[in-house]
Amino acid sequence: MRLLILSVALTALAIASCRPRESITNSNSAGLSAARSDNTSGPQPRQPCLNLNNATAEELIRLPGIGEVIAKRIIDYRERHGRFRRPEEIIIIEGFSERKYRVIAGMVCVE
Repeated sequence: MRLLILSVALTALAIASCRPRESITNSNSAGLSAARSDNTSGPQPRQPCLNLNNATAEELIRLPGIGEVIAKRIIDYRERHGRFRRPEEIIIIEGFSERKYRVIAGMVCVE
């Protein structure tokens, strides 16, 4: 009998924990949704991105976390292996980490 009660309680707890987080509200999420609705009222101007497939070393150096050495490695990689298909491929380059990519992800693209 105790085992049955325990299994029912665990099942109820498991089901309750599977609720979508959107239904759980607090003061912070209400403020965030209000802020989001203000930002989506019209088209936002989009910052131009730096195309990794034709960027010069000088343009790459302007990105945060990229110096002369990394910029040269990016260009060398591009010349040896061809165009980047996705911006994430830049992580392949020696000395370029996923953390650096996350910093510049919104600033770079491939075309």
